[in-house]
Amino acid sequence: MTRTALSLLLVVLLCGSAQAGEAPAPPITVVICYPGGPVRASDAKPAMDSMLAVIEEIGQWHKGSITCEFTSRVEECRKLMTSKDPQFAILSVGLYLEHLQKHHLVPVAQPNIDGRTTDTYRILVRKDSFGSLAELKGKTLGGTLLGEPKFLWKVVFKSKINPAKHFKLAPSRRALRALRNLSKGRKLDAIIVNEQQYKSLTSLPLADKLEVVFTSDPIPLVGLLANTQKTSRLERDRITQALSSMCTHSKGRELCELFGIESFGPANAKSYQTITKLWNSR
Repeated sequence: MTRTALSLLLVVLLCGSAQAGEAPAPPITVVICYPGGPVRASDAKPAMDSMLAVIEEIGQWHKGSITCEFTSRVEECRKLMTSKDPQFAILSVGLYLEHLQKHHLVPVAQPNIDGRTTDTYRILVRKDSFGSLAELKGKTLGGTLLGEPKFLWKVVFKSKINPAKHFKLAPSRRALRALRNLSKGRKLDAIIVNEQQYKSLTSLPLADKLEVVFTSDPIPLVGLLANTQKTSRLERDRITQALSSMCTHSKGRELCELFGIESFGPANAKSYQTITKLWNSR
């Protein structure tokens, strides 16, 4: 399941929080930012609309009680977080850490995908080309995950390598194109991928041409975040409960299976302590 698919599923769960028969609650804003993907807001809307119909049937929720803003661009996300100051957000790990203090964010719901609640980052090279990160100094690193270099530096590489200085960065919008270029020796010396992108290699004929030279520690997935100063405990608990029961509902279970989600569970704040400490390290 892609991070974009996860974001779409989460957003339709949130685009209507008032129960049928109740007076609509004051508007709630959710900002969804998933950088590193090819999906634009205009492309995402039809998928959100179609899935929302299923979610509304399951939850009997009113439309329009929550305003959703979606972007796949880092700079646009920063602008939305500033201008909207949302009650809830769905962010990448790096953007979560960047906005953690300013927006008083706390993880409230976390997805379980393929039996895991973590992501892993790897650097791939052509076989027999480079044997370590040290050998890649000054070489060209591609991929869709280069829009947040501070996160890579502080968390993925634990401050040991600053990618903006160690590599020549060549961000791309599509992972498959970058993988093909790497396998053919075009423009790229290495590519950084997440768990989902790495697993997709098994279905590609170019997989036997590439090998891993770096693997990060597991990094906890971020699902739904709440601004603790703009939401009540009841609101946070209610949304968390809705997500937690989603994958056991007769129709909801089918939707979860479609997106490869085994379950949603309450997020454990302690699981994010290590990456927060890495982010704040000097």
